[in-house]
Parts: sequence; structure tokens; C-alpha cells
Amino acid sequence: MMKSLRKVLFSNTTVYVAIACLFLMLSACEPRWGDSGCDPTVTPSMPIAEQYAEQGSYSTTTTRVSGFRIYHPHHMDGYHPIITWGNGTGAPTMGYTGFLNHLASWGFVVIASDSSMTGSGEEMRAGVDYLLQQHQDPTSPFYGMLDTTKVGTTGHSQGGGGAINAATDPRVTCSAPLAPSPGDIRNVRGPIFLVAGANDTLVSPSLVRSTSFNRATAPTFFGIAKGMDHMSFTGNLGLARGYVTAWFMYHLQNDIYAGEAFIGRCEICNDTNWDVSQKHF
Repeated sequence: MMKSLRKVLFSNTTVYVAIACLFLMLSACEPRWGDSGCDPTVTPSMPIAEQYAEQGSYSTTTTRVSGFRIYHPHHMDGYHPIITWGNGTGAPTMGYTGFLNHLASWGFVVIASDSSMTGSGEEMRAGVDYLLQQHQDPTSPFYGMLDTTKVGTTGHSQGGGGAINAATDPRVTCSAPLAPSPGDIRNVRGPIFLVAGANDTLVSPSLVRSTSFNRATAPTFFGIAKGMDHMSFTGNLGLARGYVTAWFMYHLQNDIYAGEAFIGRCEICNDTNWDVSQKHF
């Protein structure tokens, strides 16, 4: 009798444990906006920079409107953060298509001004204005699809200075100016990731340090990428692509794993391809 009872109890316990394990596995693999979840593009054993340098899980497309190109997921599923982009002096938006499509593949809606004179940041603010209007327009493909509380700015050279100036807008959450010309960085309140190329002779790391990093009052990372020059930021952003993507994933999509590139174990701090300074963190 006792043997039979023990056998039944053991059998039932085994079933309950199996059901519990199955539930935990399914829960762990439920897609969650803003973390790595079960995204096949994120593998914890790989360096963070390498993972976020890979294409994200969204297929992408480009929408042309007057004055802007919008890079975004082909099938939007709601609450996509906004990133506004500024070109370098005289540079066409198409020169940065690789990187802008890359950001879109990670779930961002990226609006890029067609202007090649974006240093004031006004064109970039206008891009944010446009998308916020579209979010409220029932006839727009962006209707109800944007996270209007999460806005990032980025841009290259003069556009990097524009990214700084646009980031003084209280709607902006964070910024990532790339080899930036000087901007009103003292009045930026959100976290800043300044990026410079070690071989850049046009906007040198020392210039970025003196005109931007040293004057910043917000939490600021300053990364100098070895082997990159001024034109390395065109195309798909080269060595900087993974960390810049992780920066926006952390601050705009609450991706804690991506944040480990900068806080906690701080992967970039120990990456031999980068020289890093930080303040106010």
C-alpha cells in the first residue's frame, strides 16, 4: 500500500515539475519589448558590441517625405522609439543608409533630414515634430506606432553638433554625437555618448574632448575608436556601430543587457579597441 502511494505521489510530482519547467521556458521566451528576450540576434556568450553590430530582427524599409527620409521596420508593431539624424557638411543622407537601416532593424524609427547643413539642430527637431504629428494622424502609417516618450539624437560631424543642439530639447532622452562639431552641450540633460575616431584629423579626439566632453554637465561617455578616421562614420558606422546601437537600445528600449556595454561590467571600458572616459555616471 505504502509503495503504491509513494509511486503515485512521485509520478504526480514528476508531472508537476515537468509542467512548471515548461511554463518557465515559455515565459522566458515570451517576446518582451525592451530586453533581449529570446531574440535570436542576442547571444549572451558573444561580446555585446558584436551582437548589436549584427542586423536586428526587423526587416526595414524607407519612406520619403518632403525634406526627410524615414528608415523604419517594414511591419511596425507599436511603440517604436524615435531617433533623429543629422548629416555631415555637404554629405547626402544616402551616405549613411547602412547605419540608418541598421538602427531600423533594431526597432527604431529613424528620421533623417535631407539637409547637409544640420549643425543648428533645427532640422533634427523638425524631424521629431513631424513624427509626433504622424503618430496622431489616423491616415498615417505611423499612427499609434511610436513611443513618443523615447527620442534619441545622433549625427556625424556638423550633424553631430546638430545632435548635441537638438538634445537640448526636453523631449530628447539621450544622444550619440559622432565626431561632432561643437554644440550647446552644457544645456544637454540626457545621457550622452560622444564618439571620436582615433585617426580623425578633421574632428580630432582632442577637439571633441575640449569642446564637448570637458563642457558636458550630463552623464557622458566619451569613446575613441581605434583605427577610425572622419570618413569611417559614413556607410554602416564601422567599429562604432555595435556600441552606438547598444547605447540606444539601453536608453530607448530599456534593454538592460545592452546597458552592460556601459554600466556594470562595462564592456567598452575593457575593450582594447576603445579608449574611454566618463563623467557624472
